[in-house]
Amino acid sequence: MKKNIITYAAVCALIVTGCARTGGPVTETATAAEETTAAEETVVQDSFVNDGWEYGQVAIGGGGFVTGIISTCEAGLFYARTDVGGAYRWDRDKSEWVSLSYDISKDDVGLLGIDGIAADPTNAANVYMIAGTSYFSGGRTCVFISHDYGEHFDRVDVTDLIRVHGNGMGRGNGERIAVDPNDPDVILIGGRTGGMIRSEDGGRTWEKTDFPVSSTANENGINIILFDGSKTDGGRTARIYAGVSRVNEDNIYMSDDGGRTWKVPDCVPEELNTFMPQRFDMDKKGRLYVCYGNNEGPWNSQNGGLIRYDADGGSYDDLSASSSTIGDIVIDPGDENRIFLVTSEVWAEQPNGAYGDKFYRSTDGGVTWEELSGKYTLSSNGMDWVSNAAIHWCSSLAMDSGDPGKVLVNSGNGIFACDDVWADAPEFYFDAKGLEETVPEDIASYKDYPLITAVGDYDGFVHEDIRKPAVRHTRQIGSVSSIAVAARANDTWAKVGGDESTMLLTYTTDGGKTWKDIRNCPDSSKKLYRGKLALTADGGSLIWSPSNGTHAYQTDDWGETWSEVSGIIGNQNVYLVGDPVNSDIVYGCGNSVFYVSHDRGKTFKRKYDTSGSFKRLAVDPGAEGRVYIPAGGMGLLTTEDSGENMALVPGLKYCEAVGLGRPKNDGDPYVLYVWGTPKDSDAEGIYMSENGGESWERVNDDLHSFGGTGNGQFVTGDMNVYGRCYMSTVGLGIAYCDKKDKN
Repeated sequence: MKKNIITYAAVCALIVTGCARTGGPVTETATAAEETTAAEETVVQDSFVNDGWEYGQVAIGGGGFVTGIISTCEAGLFYARTDVGGAYRWDRDKSEWVSLSYDISKDDVGLLGIDGIAADPTNAANVYMIAGTSYFSGGRTCVFISHDYGEHFDRVDVTDLIRVHGNGMGRGNGERIAVDPNDPDVILIGGRTGGMIRSEDGGRTWEKTDFPVSSTANENGINIILFDGSKTDGGRTARIYAGVSRVNEDNIYMSDDGGRTWKVPDCVPEELNTFMPQRFDMDKKGRLYVCYGNNEGPWNSQNGGLIRYDADGGSYDDLSASSSTIGDIVIDPGDENRIFLVTSEVWAEQPNGAYGDKFYRSTDGGVTWEELSGKYTLSSNGMDWVSNAAIHWCSSLAMDSGDPGKVLVNSGNGIFACDDVWADAPEFYFDAKGLEETVPEDIASYKDYPLITAVGDYDGFVHEDIRKPAVRHTRQIGSVSSIAVAARANDTWAKVGGDESTMLLTYTTDGGKTWKDIRNCPDSSKKLYRGKLALTADGGSLIWSPSNGTHAYQTDDWGETWSEVSGIIGNQNVYLVGDPVNSDIVYGCGNSVFYVSHDRGKTFKRKYDTSGSFKRLAVDPGAEGRVYIPAGGMGLLTTEDSGENMALVPGLKYCEAVGLGRPKNDGDPYVLYVWGTPKDSDAEGIYMSENGGESWERVNDDLHSFGGTGNGQFVTGDMNVYGRCYMSTVGLGIAYCDKKDKN
């Protein structure tokens, strides 16, 4: 159906005030500058909204690098940003994080990289973000503007003014976007390149400022902006601080005229330019606190400190709790002597035995510090998979505006929280429910068997219920690029990961209870790693196409002996899958060719030229020889006889991913799911067909594109639930679509 979506003007008229407004009046000024960009309505009227489906992310229970957390003027309300998975808002009623980024299209997938986030200090419903990823979407950079807590956003394209990179080095610094607390119509953003831009109409139009730095050697640019709300001029904030991500040059600047001119504060000594600013904070006296590191992070900075500057007094104090990089601090707004601090890139033992950052607290304004190692506890909060994970890569703290004891901290694994950091024995716990910022690589669904997944950085999971936290594989090998499950022996799996220095290939024959590693490398001249795996239907033959190999390899004794596969030329990452009925047949797709083996994967024959970009095959679990092949602009190819004859599935003019799912009724054809475009539509997305492709029904809608199929490039149905399918993403975890009416 069609449904009108709230547009920018309508949203502005429906603002719900979240906090009392303070400071000067709001002025509405829209200057006509030489370099100005205007808003575009990217959520437009008459967007397609599919009321017949539910959408979400398959629950793992959190995960991924959360690059920033901000508190708001509303007690208990936080926003968080991630490097490749968009932004989230904390739902206080449900005690979980809610994604604000489901509507990102495939073409705009780079906008899932959030490089800065800010809330209006006077109204938490108003939230602003700067987004872009240098290697996606042509580096497009946009400002996101919401007046309803992120339920709807308008976008302003500022690519011609600045560029950002949400997954770049220094992504934990910030925030590089800030809202004037005295006049929230005034917003400043620091670019990684392009300098600083300014809006005086709430983000609708933008112009360049005369900030003295436009870029830095590390491509992190202007990484922090902070308004000193106590210094006003004409109802707006006069004093503003900005940090620049560089060393051995000036890197802290101050303006006393609302950003028209900038200078280095007199209190900043030149010798501290050997460190880069990471984060800013400010106390009630207007003193600036700077967290320093010798590099931008998140993994290359070891040394640093904490310095407090008094620009009016012309002095500074070294408050360093340690010589390590300081990730962030928060200051109790009711007692400026109480400061809580976290390091970044320190590898100290934590209560669960993992190694990560340290916490410190001070009750005398930073004169002395108490380190909390050995004094705090750490709980997985029911997310068992994270029980041995560290609080690490810490670069952001957020203190609840309604409770100075409640603090959230970011990490490379999600968000951790503590309800009272001032207690004698603080209790930290994992608090990332709903924040599924992971990169799925592979998936397997079989009848009467749980969903099995492989996930970048986190190995893989078993999902008995997609809405409840999953169980992590008992043998963990880091980032898994491929997992194979035998079609007629479902307890037999194999998975592969590794890197240039380590081959990580392992298997189980009891459904993941126990695992055995394959240590014999097929190529004695190098370490093979990652790539794609297949098992024959009976689980007796394993075929591996490694990422860095020149051949594929086959074994029928779990790697005791290997044979070099013949017939696949120029092999790297050829997608492989066993025929689910005939254990002698294995299929492959890569290098623009569809291959077939009839001897359990030892030799392959070239059968058909297809798309080189899309190669993930789908096999019909109940029919020998029936394979579906995404062929891009050709549409969807199929064969009924293992490639002897090929045909186009009707009704599609484009297809980049295909999978099958349970039919509505026993005996009906398996449901086809694709990411593609039907011939009678121009809307690319997820579609399903229950009649072999004769007709297609839209599954997702314009508000649920999840950035497209991402790294894993899969769309597949659930073999146990009719009307349910899954899709890979670049950082929104495993997206699911669930048909409401199963009848």
